[in-house]
Amino acid sequence: MKNIKYKLFAYFFNFFRIYPIKNNSISLVIKHATHFKGNLKYVYDELKKDSNFELNLIYTEYVVDKNSIKDILSSLAHIFKLFIFRTYQLARSDYIILNDNFLPMAYMDINTKTTVIQLWHAAGAFKKFGLSTETDPNVIEILKKISKKLDYVIVSSKDVIPFYAEAFGVDKKKVLALGIPRTDFYFKYNNNKVRNDLRKDFDVLYPDAKNKKIVLYAPTFRDDPVKDGNILINFDVHLFNQQLMGHCLLVRFHPQINNNLIENNGYIDVTDYLDEKELLLISDILITDYSSIMIEFALLNKPMIFYPYDYDYYVNDERDFYIDYKKMVPGPIAEDIDEIVKIIKYKQYNIDIHKFLNGQLDHFDGRNTQRVVNLIYKIKNQKVDHLY
Repeated sequence: MKNIKYKLFAYFFNFFRIYPIKNNSISLVIKHATHFKGNLKYVYDELKKDSNFELNLIYTEYVVDKNSIKDILSSLAHIFKLFIFRTYQLARSDYIILNDNFLPMAYMDINTKTTVIQLWHAAGAFKKFGLSTETDPNVIEILKKISKKLDYVIVSSKDVIPFYAEAFGVDKKKVLALGIPRTDFYFKYNNNKVRNDLRKDFDVLYPDAKNKKIVLYAPTFRDDPVKDGNILINFDVHLFNQQLMGHCLLVRFHPQINNNLIENNGYIDVTDYLDEKELLLISDILITDYSSIMIEFALLNKPMIFYPYDYDYYVNDERDFYIDYKKMVPGPIAEDIDEIVKIIKYKQYNIDIHKFLNGQLDHFDGRNTQRVVNLIYKIKNQKVDHLY
């Protein structure tokens, strides 16, 4: 069914290719409105400063919260707009900017004058993705068709270029280590005033957190929904609260996890908290497993604990890693909740994160967004051969 949807979208796109490219037209492709943040949002805000650019936001999905007539009509209106007006805008775009795999692109006849830039949505390279892990021949074929249409892939570090080249199936020359725009946030806002203001607002929203240290548990998703549902079964929330009474446990599930099926008992669910970067600023400790959120938290030089309770499964049956997990994570690895409690109680942290950060990031100046926008100007001025 999805494949038909992708081909239908591409059909309208290809039809509108009869129209010429509109100079300085930039389309940013987003899953839906709640995903308009991070790298795309930072680049969009910077591009808005130049009135010469025409910016188009292409939302590919419409979320219907209620099954009312009004919502159904809104959904139909969105579909009509997407398949007619948005494909028209996209087909005439001078630049197309992505932050995820856009599967309809496999069937789209993109104009050779259009530049396609893949920002991706995560920092660094840790767990494998894309063509590094895919085994379904049909999906591999789609991803390879998409890879031929990518002009540039933006990454955080020269060290991760080979991994992204493999994952996206592109030549290494197309992978540019310009930095991750969303990380500019930390260089601008990681100060006492901002942290204190955010914490006061958070305590008003969640009074149970007041006067407590915040521990954020941010596990990533598994490709198996059953295993996603077992994440908190492997984290004894009751024992955590019993042993660490001066701490407040926040849990932020990955967007691909259906946390509605997970019982909320003994922790604050911050999955729907608008900006996870703000959560990182106010958190005192991060607990995670394989999530790339560790890279952003490392920028704050605060303690992390790694809890890979299903490590063997993840390595052998799920994704595996681009780097040696047990040697490279910037913090202690816990085998169970008792060990997590012990690490926090006795502050047994390894917070020497510099080696880890230097392997994942090249730029620590808060100017990553500007570098990406400068790429567009260089393409526009036909100076691509002189990139960085």
